[in-house]
Amino acid sequence: MNQERKKVLVVDDDETVVEFVRAALEPDKFEVLGAGDGLAGLAHVRQEPPDLIILDVYMPNEPGFYTLRDLKNDPKTQQIPVIMHTGVGKRMGIDFSTQDLYDFLGIEPDVYLEKPVDPMFLRRIANRLLGMTSPENGTAVAEG
Repeated sequence: MNQERKKVLVVDDDETVVEFVRAALEPDKFEVLGAGDGLAGLAHVRQEPPDLIILDVYMPNEPGFYTLRDLKNDPKTQQIPVIMHTGVGKRMGIDFSTQDLYDFLGIEPDVYLEKPVDPMFLRRIANRLLGMTSPENGTAVAEG
């Protein structure tokens, strides 16, 4: 079975996070690209839309909350699934959820994950969001 590789854009100012996601997803059916801040991420998305975006919260130039808002308010990008992947909860002692983000911004990501995340869990979430099958068992991943 020869499936086209799905493009995942990781928008994070920490290159080790981009490399972590690359190591977790590229052995599957993914091509992982990186952008160092929200403005660079938006420029990349508008030039070459990915299939999935993994977005950090705290970054220089444009924080992830505002990048998410810009993505979801643009008809050309609003259908791209977004995973907010952040360590803000542990760092600040604040628990966020997709509902909290909706209450704050009026929009929400498709999934909110607190760092660090298990690489197999990240792979399952990415597969689910893109309607792909899980390489572990060859079946569609159930939403959990």
